Parts: sequence; structure tokens; C-alpha cells
Amino acid sequence: MKSAAVAALLLLALMTTSGAAKERYNVWAKEKIRYHHDRVMKDPYNAQLRVLLANAFYSDGSFYEAAQQLEKALTLEPNYPEAHCNLGIVRDAQSMVSDAELHYRRALAMDSTLVDAMAGLGTLLCANGRRAEGIELLESTLVHDKRRDDARFNLGVAYHKVGDYRKATTHLKRLFERHPGYPGVSRGLSQAYFARGLTLLQAELPQEALAFFRKSSTLRQDAANVYYAEGLAHLRLKDLAAAEAAFVAAVQLDEDHVPALHNLAHVLDLTGCFEDAAGYYLRVARLTPHLGTIEAARNATYDEKILLE
Repeated sequence: MKSAAVAALLLLALMTTSGAAKERYNVWAKEKIRYHHDRVMKDPYNAQLRVLLANAFYSDGSFYEAAQQLEKALTLEPNYPEAHCNLGIVRDAQSMVSDAELHYRRALAMDSTLVDAMAGLGTLLCANGRRAEGIELLESTLVHDKRRDDARFNLGVAYHKVGDYRKATTHLKRLFERHPGYPGVSRGLSQAYFARGLTLLQAELPQEALAFFRKSSTLRQDAANVYYAEGLAHLRLKDLAAAEAAFVAAVQLDEDHVPALHNLAHVLDLTGCFEDAAGYYLRVARLTPHLGTIEAARNATYDEKILLE
């Protein structure tokens, strides 16, 4: 078993751009490269030292050089699971998907408990549409290491992609509670709450849907669609005042939000504010060329289906 000093590289998150090299000159990374390079020159047949040098190159965004050192390490020691795992990560960063998968699988064949390889392969598979196996690997990662934030985030995203919004919210909420500043988690959790709300709204459960819409808007207050959905839920509950407020909020965020404008006009019609309603219907007609008149705009329908397309 290798020492902790040569553990696998940090996994890149599924929602980040995996091939982006660092632009700023990282003095510490350059010093690490020089340090480990000198050690390799003194002991060129030491595979562990080459992995450390590869880690330094990777941290500096030098993926080609990192891959070279890992390949040399594997030439010296073919049955080195951490080196295979790290080469998988580097190849993933280079968008060499097949090669990355090959090295992740070789690492796991040698050490089935290597969480970096599990997380890396699981993320790779999810990112390339093979979510069933990817989710299974990411779940296994968390069984071995519950504090693996990148795997939990990627798992939440993957569950959202397959439409399991309950599990998506469970994982993203857990990560948000543990690490609220984790990149993308606030937005991701907001979207998962929103999706759960839409599912409930479709199931004619507007009160339950509202609870999730409110959670979503608390996390992300710049989404007009969330307020529009809240307005629809209030309409189903026949709370016209609350529906009007929600549609107004949506229009304030997006003045050309046709469904919100239409439903706001509809509510104003119901409450007797006919002149104000006509103004909003006119805006709908102007924004939708196929609705040439106010009457055509009045007779159109906009519900949650627009949010599910």
C-alpha cells in the first residue's frame, strides 16, 4: 500500500470545465515542480516520486507533463493503483474519455476501495450519459467516505438529471448544510427544490408544491420561473392576492415573461381590474406574434407545462 503522500489527485467537479489550465502563475506550484523534479533526477527509478512530480504538474495545469510522469511511473511499477487513478484524472481533464475510463477501471481492479477512482469513474460516466453505473459508483464513494463533497455534489446533479428529485434534494441539502459555500450547491439545491415543486404541482398538490417553491426562491432570488410557479400554485388554491404578488415578482425579474404576464392579467380580470388586465394582455400580444389581438392573448393558456418543456 502506498503512503498517503501519493494519494490520488483531487477530482474535478462534474459541473466545472475539466480541461481548463490555470492561467495565473502559481509560484508555490512551480516550487513544488522544481523540488520533486530534483528528487526524481536523483532517483529516476522511483515510481512514487514520479507520481508526486505528476501531482505538482497537474496542480500547475500542466496536464501533458503530468501524464508523462504517470506513464513513466507505470512503466516502472505497472500494478500501482494510485498512478492509474491519477492518470485517469489527467486524461479526463484532457477530455480523453476512453483512456480515462480504462485507467480508472484498472485502478479499481487493483484496489476496489480506492475512493478517488470510484469518484472519478462515477463522475466520468455520469457526465457522459451513463448515469446508472455512475450513480452506483458515486454512492459507493460516499459509503467509504461520507465527507467526499465532490462526489455528493456530482451525485445530486446526476439524480436531478435522471429525474429523481427526492434523492437530488437529499444529497444537495446535506452538502449545503455541511458546506454552504461549495461551488454550485446553492443553485443546484434551488433547482432540485423547484423540480420537486413542479412534480407536485402536476400531481395537483399545490400546497405541497408551494413549500418547495419557497425553499427554491429562498436560495435563489433571481429566478422569475420560481415566482411564476408560485403564482400558479396560489391560483390552484384560489388565493388571488398571493397569486398576483407572485406573478408581479416574476415580471419584475423578467419584464418579457409571457406566461407570468398572461396569468397576472388573468388574475386582474378576476379581481375586476379590467383596465390593468388589458394592459398586460396587450404586452402579451406584442411579445407573441401568433396572438394578434388582446382577445387572442386573453384566450391563450399558460400553465406549468411551459416550465417542463
